[in-house]
Amino acid sequence: DPLYNKSTKQFELDYRDKGRAELGIQRSVKNFQLTLEENGKQTILQLGRVGKSTFVMDYRYPLTGYQAFCICLASIDAKLCCIV
Repeated sequence: DPLYNKSTKQFELDYRDKGRAELGIQRSVKNFQLTLEENGKQTILQLGRVGKSTFVMDYRYPLTGYQAFCICLASIDAKLCCIV
C-alpha cells in the first residue's frame, strides 16, 4: 500500500520489503503497480525508481514490452491515477 509523505504531500510506494531490495529501489511517487481488475492480486506491471533518472520495469502477460514501456513513459511525467 502507498504511504503518505507529509513533506511532499504525495503518496509513495516503497518496494524495499517486496523482494526488490537488491535493486536498490527508492521510495518514490513515481513508483506504481498495475493489477488485473479480476482479482486485484496479479500484478502485471510495476515501475520502481532506482536513481535520479533510472527506473526498473517488470511486466507480464497480457502486456507486451512495448505497451508496458509506453505506460511507464507516460507515467514518469505525471501520475496517471491513484486508488487509495
